[in-house]
Amino acid sequence: MNKRIVSILFGLIAGGVMAHALTIDFESGEKKNYTFLNPAYASLTTEGALSGKQSLKLDTRASSSVWNGSFATAEGVLKADTDYVIRFTCKLLSAEKDSYVHAIVRPLDVSDHTMDVGRFDVVDIGVVKHVKLKFRTKKDKDTYALQLHPKNKTVALIDDIVIIEGTGEEFTAATAGAKPYSGPVEVATGSAAFTIDLPMPAKQTAASVADFGASTDSPDNVNAFNDAIAHCASNGVGKLVVPKGVYRFTNNNPVKFSKMTDFEFDGQGSEFIWLKTRGSLIEVKECERILFRNFFIDWDWAQDPIGSIIKVTAVATDGASIDAEFPDLTKFPRRDMRIAILEALDPATMSVGHENGYSIGFEFYKGRADTPPAKYEWLSDNSFRLFATDSGKKARFANDVKPGKLFRVRHYVYDMVGLVMSDNKHLTLSNVTVYSCPSHAFLSSGEQHHWQMLKTRIIPRPGTKRPVTCSADHHHIARSKGYLLMDGCEFSFGGDDCLNVHDTTGFAFKSGEKTLTTKNMDPGLLREGDLAEFRNDDYSPTGYTGKFIKRTGENKGRNGVYELTFEDPVPEQKGTGFILFNKRYGSRNIIVRNSYFHDNKARGLLLLANDITIESNRFFHNEAGAIKIETGYTFNVWSEGYGASNIVIRNNVFENVNPIGAFVNEKQPVIYMSVYLKSDPSVEKTMFPVLNTILVEKNSFINNPGVIAYVCSAGNVVIRDNTIRNIVPRNENMPYRGAVGTSHASGVTVINNTWVRSPYMNPGLYSETDTTKDIVFEGNSIVDK
Repeated sequence: MNKRIVSILFGLIAGGVMAHALTIDFESGEKKNYTFLNPAYASLTTEGALSGKQSLKLDTRASSSVWNGSFATAEGVLKADTDYVIRFTCKLLSAEKDSYVHAIVRPLDVSDHTMDVGRFDVVDIGVVKHVKLKFRTKKDKDTYALQLHPKNKTVALIDDIVIIEGTGEEFTAATAGAKPYSGPVEVATGSAAFTIDLPMPAKQTAASVADFGASTDSPDNVNAFNDAIAHCASNGVGKLVVPKGVYRFTNNNPVKFSKMTDFEFDGQGSEFIWLKTRGSLIEVKECERILFRNFFIDWDWAQDPIGSIIKVTAVATDGASIDAEFPDLTKFPRRDMRIAILEALDPATMSVGHENGYSIGFEFYKGRADTPPAKYEWLSDNSFRLFATDSGKKARFANDVKPGKLFRVRHYVYDMVGLVMSDNKHLTLSNVTVYSCPSHAFLSSGEQHHWQMLKTRIIPRPGTKRPVTCSADHHHIARSKGYLLMDGCEFSFGGDDCLNVHDTTGFAFKSGEKTLTTKNMDPGLLREGDLAEFRNDDYSPTGYTGKFIKRTGENKGRNGVYELTFEDPVPEQKGTGFILFNKRYGSRNIIVRNSYFHDNKARGLLLLANDITIESNRFFHNEAGAIKIETGYTFNVWSEGYGASNIVIRNNVFENVNPIGAFVNEKQPVIYMSVYLKSDPSVEKTMFPVLNTILVEKNSFINNPGVIAYVCSAGNVVIRDNTIRNIVPRNENMPYRGAVGTSHASGVTVINNTWVRSPYMNPGLYSETDTTKDIVFEGNSIVDK
């Protein structure tokens, strides 16, 4: 049921006198007050009123605070464990740098984000935004309220707040004995087959790194390996071998392969162990037909652990600190320990992620002022006291952390990449294993194309209790020209996504006949002569592609403001600006098959590309979901993806993925299709189907917390012939568990799926009534076993 429960009519206040309370006109006739958190910055005004009567004006220009809470609904308006839709209108009249209106749904008695169920940032100046927040309040918490918090110096008008009890959705149930759907369906085909060329036979015989001084007795083999590689490059030697053994590397320079053609590197089962302070471990750049095989990459944990398991032994009553020990260590090897982040462990799997699990961030980005070092003191060789450095951490310690709680500590995050691959073509990794490294295990970038990973593994070293492998993404693709094959791989226990494939974008607005001014754009996004496709701010096409001529402005990275000049006049804006796609790149033709992705932070696969086949894989205990298909841009961090299309997800097993129940407003999905606009995540979506032509078929979904798929900002999506089993209860079995969800979507076909009857799920389709169309739900059956 969707029930309109309250309208806020600002014009009803007699004489326009501001009494720091607004009259709430319930349909039942009951009236109730809303309260202001900070009446000094809120007033009623008729000037420019959005409704034609009076609007609420938020003005924090006189404030010296960063956050200025101005308005909140009264306690008791929102009930616990209830679905709501809130709509309101907002116009940002002025905002200085890093200033905006932050709308959240949060309990009035909670000071941090840990209980938030809705959020929206109004950042566009001069534009009337119709904001919609869709959420479900948490159980046993009846203090939720809509709160408006202007950040820094902001002037804004707010009007027409409406709260609806319900989801704003229609539900169509699966039934026993449903007649199969047999009508025509247009489906994605995925990636076409392609070939990766192996090295051509070389005239010269193989060389050995031992001939250049490499030794298992040496404390550092970087120079010996690089000398051997240089000899092969200069003399046309087509193969370099490593006598089997354990080799150590301590030089901050990488082992580097550059501009090599028709070359093979064979580790013959050797282990390569690093200990250094900066730089990547191995770099492969501008090579063609190159093969790497038969070796292991690791880090020296005896001297410098990448991560640790800690067990909480005590919590201060007020949450000011916690005491913890390293249960697997008699002495932690470093006294200058870095604590980047604490991540709650599932004791059943000893990996991150469990129901209602959470993380607590400290020195996530080393050297950045916004993530300062943790404050702690050693209590013994293997125990320490960790102090809460802000109110949010203090509340988390006091309310959620208990003695006996297990956490994974990451001591590194984005620090030293294992294997960097850039601008190569026809590259093969075969039987390469990464036990650990202090960043991404693999990083691919530039104009790289045609590369494959065969039986490539990222796993903890056998016989150890290490809680982490790579401290960031397992394989991060930051731009490419596509054609990637992964076959027979295993990626696990990493600090972020197993595979993250995307191209980068940027946002800019028109400032002259042939010029744009950037907003949060990497200055290296475009090179002179590059062709840039312009998209509107909702990703709809402009029909314009322009040749980039030059960039001016002081180089301050993404935070700098640059003027971009194009060869021809640029089009007029329909919205707030343009999203720019560099046509030099285009990640596409991705095949991932026969692989196992498990026990990692974040998602299994993050797909921002086209022409993809994901087939015959297993996904298990991926903390925040198995597959996320998305595209988006922000004004403060990353902007990634040119859209995603022609994707096939077939014959996979998804079991116990998204254990933390991430993306609760999108029903905790296994497969999540959506966009983010201006911030990540965002509740703002686009009706343009920038994600399209996607097929999800013949998969098995087992004991997952939410919907099997949530389809948003997408079109022509077919979900068919899947089997769904949820036979294990959760602490909280959501009403949508095992179903399918849609919003801001068109052409969604859900047919011939089978649900095994269970009291723990509600088989069917949830579709948002005002943003979806052309939905087919037929032939979907419930069976007893």
